[in-house]
Amino acid sequence: MEEVYTGLRKSIEQYISLNEEEWQQIRTCWKPFHYYKNTVITSVGQVEKYFYYVHEGLIRGFFEKNGTEHNMGFTYNGEYSGVYDSFIFQRPSDWSLETLADSSGVRISYHQLEMLYSKVPILKEWTFRFNRQVMFGLGIFIRSLLADSAEEKFERLMSQSPHIIQIVPQKHLASYLGMTPETFSRMRKKWAQ
Repeated sequence: MEEVYTGLRKSIEQYISLNEEEWQQIRTCWKPFHYYKNTVITSVGQVEKYFYYVHEGLIRGFFEKNGTEHNMGFTYNGEYSGVYDSFIFQRPSDWSLETLADSSGVRISYHQLEMLYSKVPILKEWTFRFNRQVMFGLGIFIRSLLADSAEEKFERLMSQSPHIIQIVPQKHLASYLGMTPETFSRMRKKWAQ
C-alpha cells in the first residue's frame, strides 16, 4: 500500500510542493479502493462521491445514446479518475464510470477534500493547476474530434499514448475516436506496417 501513496504524492507534487505535515494530513483522507473488472463504479443519475487515484487497473468513462455506447476517456496506472463534473458540482452524473480490468488505488470523498482545503490551503493551488491541465487536454480533444480526419485522430492517439492499444479493447478505442471498429482496425494495420 505504501507504493500507492508514494505514487499519489508524486502525482500531487507535479503541481505543488508539500511539507511532511501537509502530506500526512492529505494522506489520511485518501482511502484504499478495489473494484473487479466490469464493475460500474458510478452510473448515470448518481452523484459522484469520490475522486480516484488509480494505482493499477483500467477505468473508462462512457455514456449511452440511442443504444450505442460512446467512450469519453480511459484512466490507468498513475492517473486520476471519476465522474469529475459530477464530483465537483455534486450533481447527478450524465455519464458512467466502469472498470475494464480489476482496478485499485486510493480515493477521497468530496467532503474530505473540502475539509482539506482549510487544513492544507496549498491544496487549492493543486486543484487549480490540475483543472487547468484538464481543460487544456479537453480543448485539444474537442478540436481533434471536430476537425481531424480518422487518420489524424488515430495518429494523435498513437503518438501520445502508443501503449493504450495494448490495454484498451479495440471497440472502446474506436468509440473514443468516433470511428467504427472496422475503420480503427484498418488504421491499426496500416500503422503496424
